[in-house]
Amino acid sequence: MKVDGNDISMTRGDSGGIYVRCYDSGNAMVPLVEGDTIYFTVKESAAREDKLIQKVVTEFSEGIAYIPIFPEDTKSLRFKRPYIYDVQLTRAGGSVHTIVRPAKFTVLEEVTYE
Repeated sequence: MKVDGNDISMTRGDSGGIYVRCYDSGNAMVPLVEGDTIYFTVKESAAREDKLIQKVVTEFSEGIAYIPIFPEDTKSLRFKRPYIYDVQLTRAGGSVHTIVRPAKFTVLEEVTYE
């Protein structure tokens, strides 16, 4: 898996994951807490309703979310196609924030299908 800015690329069928941290306008980390929810969603385009991958994270270590991506999450996706993803935070109090604006999620080709 490679992260370049907010764009993600990974080989289809591989394992990977990303860490998500929140920062305030002064660049101080704002920890994720019990009751917060992180949504990681991958689609063909922002206009499509159907989700190809969606991860929901509600447990955090030291205020940081880890979003795992398993081989089965990408196994059916097409190669070299730039999908789109974002990360949304719903705070325990109900406020909603897109913390990673829509960015590319590219699935790279694989050779070994084991």
